[in-house]
Amino acid sequence: MPSMLNGSQLITADGVVGVSGQAKIVYCIHIISGGTAAVVSLRRGTAVTDTIGVTQTGTISTGATFNYEGGLFFPGGCYVDVDANTTSVLVAYREA
Repeated sequence: MPSMLNGSQLITADGVVGVSGQAKIVYCIHIISGGTAAVVSLRRGTAVTDTIGVTQTGTISTGATFNYEGGLFFPGGCYVDVDANTTSVLVAYREA
């Protein structure tokens, strides 16, 4: 049985979560927005061109938390795509 590692990662620019290409379950994200509401997409894979799994919009000049009951599964990895209004995104996940 493969080991499952829990983790969290602070993202401040586009990038992969955890080990690139490893399957992930994302349980929640917390978005910090600048002066305009941030838009963050979680993509199914390891690049900005991969299919969007979910897109969330933050709250102007504050934080917003999005919980995914049971988690969102990303079989080929998870890529976080942020816009210019995103200060940071905290991703809580489990990796195989």
